[in-house]
Amino acid sequence: MFSKFQDFLLVVVLFYSIYRIGFGEGVTTVNLFILLCAVVAVISMALKRSGAYDRAHKQREEAMKKKEENKED
Repeated sequence: MFSKFQDFLLVVVLFYSIYRIGFGEGVTTVNLFILLCAVVAVISMALKRSGAYDRAHKQREEAMKKKEENKED
């Protein structure tokens, strides 16, 4: 339940930052920072939902196990 609320807040922040840049104060450092953070959070959310983090973590663990097995031999 909380993840949907977080997603909603993230979308609100993203649209608000676009609104501030387009119709408000224009391109300022603060507005660009807010927009950058929102975009990074959206990408992170998409990767988490798609399972990319879990797959990468499993592949990393498998690579570490293979590396340890090769050291022992």
